Amino acid sequence: MSGLVLALSAPVGQAQPGTPTEPSSARASDDHAVYVVQQRADGTTYTAVYDPAPGVTPDQLRTSLRRQGVRGVQDAGSKADIGILGCAPRVGTASAWCGHKWDYGGFNDPQVYFLDHTGDTWPVTAAQVDWYQAPGIDAYYRWHTSGCPGGGRHCVHVYSGRYGTDWYGVTEATSSNGYFGTVTVKLNEQVTPNTYAARRSVACHEMGHALGLDHNGSTNSCLSVPEFPQHPSSDDFAVLNQLYPRAGT
Repeated sequence: MSGLVLALSAPVGQAQPGTPTEPSSARASDDHAVYVVQQRADGTTYTAVYDPAPGVTPDQLRTSLRRQGVRGVQDAGSKADIGILGCAPRVGTASAWCGHKWDYGGFNDPQVYFLDHTGDTWPVTAAQVDWYQAPGIDAYYRWHTSGCPGGGRHCVHVYSGRYGTDWYGVTEATSSNGYFGTVTVKLNEQVTPNTYAARRSVACHEMGHALGLDHNGSTNSCLSVPEFPQHPSSDDFAVLNQLYPRAGT
């Protein structure tokens, strides 16, 4: 996308791609993430949520993004002012991502297809099965060459690659009037350990953002810091159930 650098070529801290320790609730808070917000000429808003890698602080990541020429990098504590801090519905430690949800497209529940462009070391299918269990929204898997089915259905492109040592994953979205337009997920294999558990956790985390969830302060949820644990929590599901009440109710 114009004006946005997605893959960073140089490390900004002592990032070690080893097995991270179990995160604390404080580390899993929104203050740990780095947000980029750009207002587009067509009236849409571009937002990206970066999850820093081990050993990289949010401030270091902000500095590196700005040096790469990325516009709209948000300072710590500024999310409330720009309307992207975790929003209602809130259940327990889970919350929605303000101004980011899918429309129904003529269905009783929004239909979201994860189009998989990743390699075979990323268990995108397993993460999709978890999110398919969530009430209120239907999340499906589809290999990218099959294309987006259309007809009111939505698609999220999921990529993997070696994007530098600054972040685990990033979810990018365009939105208008509170609804997603396009969503892309990028999973960084350069810092994520090549284990099933680690990669399932990171995939689950970013795919949760793509459904409309913000971070979760509990270590029972993959919306906490990537690597631990591998699955959504019941609070995540409860937020989605309220975010997407059945059409017409």
